[in-house]
Amino acid sequence: ASDPQQEKVNENLLSFVQNCARLRIEALDPTSKEDGSTEISREEAEAFLVEDSYCEASKKGIDDLMEESMELVRHKRLDWSQTDFEKDDDSNGHVEFVAAASNLRAICYGIAPVDSMETRRVAGQIVPAMITTTGLVSALSCIELLKLVQNAPLRRHRNAFINLALPFFAFTQPVPAETTPGVGDQVFTLWDRTVIKESKKAAAKGGIKLTKLLSRIVKKIGVDADSFRVATVSYGPYMIYASFMHEDDEELLNTPIWAAVVDALQAEEEFEGRDGPDASTDAQVGSLKRKRFVDLSVVIENVESGDEFEIPPVRILRIVL
Repeated sequence: ASDPQQEKVNENLLSFVQNCARLRIEALDPTSKEDGSTEISREEAEAFLVEDSYCEASKKGIDDLMEESMELVRHKRLDWSQTDFEKDDDSNGHVEFVAAASNLRAICYGIAPVDSMETRRVAGQIVPAMITTTGLVSALSCIELLKLVQNAPLRRHRNAFINLALPFFAFTQPVPAETTPGVGDQVFTLWDRTVIKESKKAAAKGGIKLTKLLSRIVKKIGVDADSFRVATVSYGPYMIYASFMHEDDEELLNTPIWAAVVDALQAEEEFEGRDGPDASTDAQVGSLKRKRFVDLSVVIENVESGDEFEIPPVRILRIVL
């Protein structure tokens, strides 16, 4: 059966790619507006979104593009053409782009998407607000983003405290993120992740198996596999694996991690004695199946001493075949 929410996401994704690509082309080549060559068809946008080669090379392609763009900016060889937002012209793709971008963000927060007509109405009222505080905050955020792209040290970044009504402007240097001790001399912050990518072979069989995941986690964090082991693996409040319970559980160890997480969600429902399927559990399972990654909480144990250590959340990247 079709998923209505996924259909809305797909529709807005197609519109976003179509209109964002068009506006980017026009920004780099203003003369292209005249011959209509900037318009992207729905078929082209759909082909771009489902292209396997793009999925595999997306990170490298984005990194290369960012480096090339920054090189052009540094040498002042990148000329951007300014485009004024025009909400009353249906042919320029402005309202369609704003509608698609805002709808995708709204869906992420469980807000119902709206059509282009409603977007046009709201855009006409929101301009005065955008040119004041919102415009200032957006500009300051973009400045900090440029510093991040340029790998500027933390001392070059700034927190901003602003009240236009007073007026009051204050800037402070941010403090480093709080660190948490890990294995040995390792430390990490809440921004760190231990990233593990599935192989195509594993994805074809339903995902990386739990036993393989456990060994890859130990290898990834750089500790001796004979001295350390994974003690527990959890998905939020749901226990997936515990060495003292499942070390010899061949059935669980040979289960793909995605299926193991679903089993844990459904087992919790059965444990609580709910009658019939639970809507919240079904929603979590449905959301998990749509995700391209999952974050797991993992604790590492020293086999000899029994000491336990936290590590950054383990992020498993799913490959969609």
